Formats: sequence, C-alpha cells, structure tokens
Amino acid sequence: MDASAQKNRTGKLNVIVTIIVLCVFAFAPCAKAEEPQNDFSGLPIFGTERVYSDTLFRATQAAFVTPTEPIPQSCFGGEVLPDGLLYRSYIAAPNEPRFSSVGSYDLAKKTWRWDATLGGRVGLFRQKQPEFLNLDAWQIDLEGATMTRLDPETALDVESADYRFGLQWTARKENLSIKFGYSHISSHVGDEYLLKNPTFDRINYARESLVFGTSLQATAELRYYGEVAWANSVSGGAKPLQFQLGTEYAGIADNQMHGAPFAAVNLHLREETDFAAGLNLMTGWQWTGPNSGRTMRVGLRYYNGPSTQQEFFQRYDNQLGMGIWYDY
Repeated sequence: MDASAQKNRTGKLNVIVTIIVLCVFAFAPCAKAEEPQNDFSGLPIFGTERVYSDTLFRATQAAFVTPTEPIPQSCFGGEVLPDGLLYRSYIAAPNEPRFSSVGSYDLAKKTWRWDATLGGRVGLFRQKQPEFLNLDAWQIDLEGATMTRLDPETALDVESADYRFGLQWTARKENLSIKFGYSHISSHVGDEYLLKNPTFDRINYARESLVFGTSLQATAELRYYGEVAWANSVSGGAKPLQFQLGTEYAGIADNQMHGAPFAAVNLHLREETDFAAGLNLMTGWQWTGPNSGRTMRVGLRYYNGPSTQQEFFQRYDNQLGMGIWYDY
C-alpha cells in the first residue's frame, strides 16, 4: 500500500472511530427522570458559554432557578440544533473556526499581511443531565473554517489557505468542560504566490487528528484551558503531536449594548517546529448575545512564533495587528 492510500485509509479510520464514539453517547439506553429537575436552558452566558451549573450560577449571579417539568431522559429526548456551546473556541487561538479579519504588520520582515477566517462551530445535538453520565449536559458540535492569508502589498494576492474540519463531543459538569473528537487540517499555497515565486518548494501539509481538551471556568470571567492533538496520519512535514494551553478574561457587561473588556493569551506547541511556542496575545472589547451566546470582539493582537499558516510553518512571524472576531 502506497503512502497516499495509507493516508486516506487512516483519515477515514479517524472519522469512523469518532462517529462510533459519538453514536454511543447519543443512543445509549437511558431512563426518564422521575423527579422534577431544573431546566438550565434559560441561564445567562459566561463569555460565549452557557453555564449549566445551578450552584455556580447562583454563586456568581445571586439568582434563583425554579424547578420545571422533568427533563426527558430517553435516547431521543435531547435538543436538536441547540443555541450556544458547552465548550467554546479559545479567544486567542489563531486557528480556531470562527469569522475574523485581522490586519498585521510583521515587525521583523517590515511587511503587511491580512488574515481572514470564514467558519465557525455549531451545536448539532444536546442532551441535558443524562441519566447514564454524571454531567450537566453533553453536546455534539460540527466545526469548519477556511483560514486565508492575503498580501495587501501586492493587490491582495492569496499567499496560502488552511482548511479545517472537525466533529466534536463536548460536555460540561459545573465549571469544568471537556471535548473529544476528530479534526482535519490541510494547507494550500495560493496560485498568485506560486507564479511570483516559481522556485518555491510547495508542501502538502495535512493532519488527521484525535483531539482532547479540557477547560476550567475558574470564575464567571476567568477561564483556563489545555488541549492535546495526536495525528496518526500526517504529510508535508507535519508531525503527530501538538499542544495548546492558555487563559482568558472575558468581562461580563453591566449593559449589553456597552460591552465589556477582554484579554487572552494562548501558547501553541507543535512537534514539527521542535515545540517552539507560538505566543498569541489579544485584548480589546466584546459584545455577547444574551440568548445565543454569540460574541463579537474588536481589539489588538500580537503574535510571535512559527507561522500560523501551515504551508509556511518553518518560517517565523512577529506580528502586531488589530482585527475583528465573531464566535458562535
């Protein structure tokens, strides 16, 4: 079996394993609740994440949640296409699926670049307070994005584009969230870039990964997280292991229209760069939808480390910029 066939077979195996795990959670036998339970669907959001913990909500918001009708616990008693996420995207992670537009000036190369991301993460199915798991809720998410780098100094030529797709199982218990799933990422160099750089040695960077992450909502405004990704199918110089960790402050606005400040730091370590850390710092102002949990941010960004465009992962960026970000 040649390398290409082996890569395709491994990628399909990752997808199949993830789908099987998700189906086990979705259709495992469960019983209906006999006693009334609290319905947390109307709780406010911390950042872009609904909090399904009655205890944490009362402690931070001094509110009272009244009992409602029993929550269905049958295998088909969940919620299809739910609002909000149990495990939200990391604010300062540059390769998260979202809508964003960031203009940056490279302090070392003295050049401008424009990074635009088109994508997002959405919930497909949610089960609240499952009988067979000690959780407040679990959810299946679908994610995808195209992350493009443009050169504004040469008629906005496309330098490269990364494509990301994934299927995630996420869960929450009080202030702790976890995720597990499959993620694909591949990188492609722009046609205009190849025409202007005929000697450039294009690589076919691609990863098929299993991802596990955990997130701690320490307070209503402060969050810590860590993530590991292991790829059993790689090409174009990619290697199996990647780590990501960070912390973020997302203020809660007294008035929704006024918004609130945010600040975040993210470290991304990749085996193909000998685990040289990519440091991303962000700060600015954000607005959060009270029901949807969607968040829009504007602010400043500083990045120093291996390029966030996988086609150029052997290069280093030292960028200062500003942008706008929109998360589901």
